[in-house]
Amino acid sequence: MADADGAGGPLFLGLDLSTQQLKGMLVDEQRRAVCEVCIVFDERLPEYSTASGRHVRGDVVTAPVLMWVEAIDLLMAELAATGLAARIRGVSGAAQQHGSVYWRQRGVETVRQLASSLPLKEQLQEAFALPDSPTWEDLSTSQQCRDLERTAGGAAALARISGSVALERFTGAQIAKIKQTQPAVWEDTARISLVSSFVASVLVGDIAPVDCGDASGTNIYDIQDRAWSRRMCDSIDPRLVGMLGERVVTADTVVGALSPYFVRRYGLARCPVVAFTGDNPSTYVGFESMFTSVDRSAAVLSLGTSDTVLFPLDDYPYAANASPLAMQHLDGHVLQHPTAARRYIAMLCYKNGSLAREWVRDHCLGGSGSCTWADFGESAGPGPMAPAAFGFYYLSAEILPRAKGLHRFVRCSDGDIVCPSGSRYRQLGSFDGTGLGSDARAIIESQVMSMRVDHSRKTAAALDSVAVTGGASSNRVLLQTIADVLGVSVFAAGEQHPGGFELKTPAMPAYGGAIRAQQQVKEHPIGTECEPDRSSAKYTLQRICSPSEHMHDVYTQALADFEFLRSHVSAQHGGCADPAGTF
Repeated sequence: MADADGAGGPLFLGLDLSTQQLKGMLVDEQRRAVCEVCIVFDERLPEYSTASGRHVRGDVVTAPVLMWVEAIDLLMAELAATGLAARIRGVSGAAQQHGSVYWRQRGVETVRQLASSLPLKEQLQEAFALPDSPTWEDLSTSQQCRDLERTAGGAAALARISGSVALERFTGAQIAKIKQTQPAVWEDTARISLVSSFVASVLVGDIAPVDCGDASGTNIYDIQDRAWSRRMCDSIDPRLVGMLGERVVTADTVVGALSPYFVRRYGLARCPVVAFTGDNPSTYVGFESMFTSVDRSAAVLSLGTSDTVLFPLDDYPYAANASPLAMQHLDGHVLQHPTAARRYIAMLCYKNGSLAREWVRDHCLGGSGSCTWADFGESAGPGPMAPAAFGFYYLSAEILPRAKGLHRFVRCSDGDIVCPSGSRYRQLGSFDGTGLGSDARAIIESQVMSMRVDHSRKTAAALDSVAVTGGASSNRVLLQTIADVLGVSVFAAGEQHPGGFELKTPAMPAYGGAIRAQQQVKEHPIGTECEPDRSSAKYTLQRICSPSEHMHDVYTQALADFEFLRSHVSAQHGGCADPAGTF
């Protein structure tokens, strides 16, 4: 490790302010990880009494702004203690999407003249009109969502403008609710930041512009015009565009230099700060930087508590000349690509991801709760079950499709559910005794076939490859099923060492921020030539699964029946309580 005088080569800092923590990651010029620092809110800042970084009061979910402010100071202090801070030559990052921060005018003025002798929290104590910021988990804005849809001319019209139908967690409805229900707070608000632009604002010492990727998660940003929608914003308040900041930037835009506060207090250089974006767009950009042996139209699958699919679009699916199929299926979200102004990213979220897979492992494979993932893989076998049988596992109310409960189907000559293909299915309570397969095979086939169906509703372009991340990305049976169902090679991130390749995914939102900072400084050199630190590992992608052509053909032929049965489940059980005896 180099000492604090800056020797050893430039480093680039990526930050990620997520729900539970603030993470910082340093990478070098070769995009190799050098250092990570993490401030877990509940552990390091217990005085805010948060649970997993937030306050939950029924449908209202918020987080203390000053907790985030204090975490920034703590993280910078820990970076300074490593002796690496003086080598930082660019900063960018990400934050949880859909949250919002409400600045008083005195807060705007204070952040512009921070004193390095005092901590941020002490100086920004009175900076915010709303001490607790609404976050992405808040579901208290149903009425405001309906108001936004009426303003746009309906749900489809709002999706055409903003990339999504009205959603409770999106920022536009939250802003409208605050104006309607907290008029004193609204009158005291001079500027509004998204959580991402809030972090950038603290770092540059001025109100930083919102980036286009995060603006796409508000329902009040016009994706095709690449600007705030005057109609949608004015329906909330004619001043709103000015409060948000009329300028919306791409996430590779330099929005200022690091505030003198951090330079003097922590010994950092007055380096460029590149616009912050949402965590999902930043994750995609981070993976794009690794797409050297992978086509740039690759999808990213995050296989975690929930499963999230991100994939690029060259054309806006809700444009005036959009296909009827796209306008019939408005689930999921379309975001403006954070750094490529004429491209887009589709985001599909599946609530029943790893938790549903774990439930099947623990409750359906013998029922003892002692099964391992090896047992799960053995039970799943080589597959496929489709089209002889299908299973749908929605332990909690699913987003895509809107459904709940467990539903198993077997193809048989006397089945009472008739698909357009002529196939007949009967619903079962269990696969036991059928000889057709298991719940382990059924759930992974169902989850991945859903991804294929929903991808096809957003674009006619075929996927070329998939990069996986998340806790379940080590499950080989699941990864092979992804390859077979989608018909693409599956890649995983890892570190390339002199001795070989180690599967390991970096903290992608922070990594994507560090990469954007590195790219900007590379394109606009700062005049400091240093020998790079070659002791660290470089992140790359490695192919870990290839598709079986035969298996892919079987799944392709089964897709129509699967889609029909999924729609049947959604129509019969969407939003309903769990069927008696399901769990």
